[in-house]
Parts: sequence; C-alpha cells; structure tokens
Amino acid sequence: MTRFTIVCDYEGGTYVSQVRASDAVHSVTAWAGQLQRERPIPDTSDLIAEAALQTPDDIVPLDGLTGVWCWTGSVREQLVLAHIIETV
Repeated sequence: MTRFTIVCDYEGGTYVSQVRASDAVHSVTAWAGQLQRERPIPDTSDLIAEAALQTPDDIVPLDGLTGVWCWTGSVREQLVLAHIIETV
C-alpha cells in the first residue's frame, strides 16, 4: 500500500489528509471514506465524499510531474479541487 497526501481546496479553506491505497484512483475512494468518518470539512464532508465516490477515476496526472494528480468536483455549485500526491 502506498501513502497519498490529498490537498483539498473548497470555499477558501485548504484541507490536508493522508490515506493508504494501492493506487491513485483508490486513494480518492479511501479519502472519501475518511471524509465520511472524520468530517474535517465543516458542513460538507459528506457531500464532497459523495462527489469523489461518483468519479474517483476522473483524476488527471499533472504535466511534468511524477506521482501527482488532480481531481475536481462540484458541491453546492462550488468547485472542489483536490491534489493527490504520492508520498514516501
């Protein structure tokens, strides 16, 4: 299992989590589960988790970087931007 750091920006807040998963796609689903359990994003953790669970494989590798992806979603008509970073 690999450790991934997720840096999520939503409505002016930045939220950082770490999860373990077999690959980057599964890190998004692991992160969604963590959001549902721990609720670190006030009033919207469950909604962001649901959005992530609907499209976990919509991650995009960032050009010129190794082990870094981006996932975007929309919650309450606001952009959710998450960067997934493979962490040693």
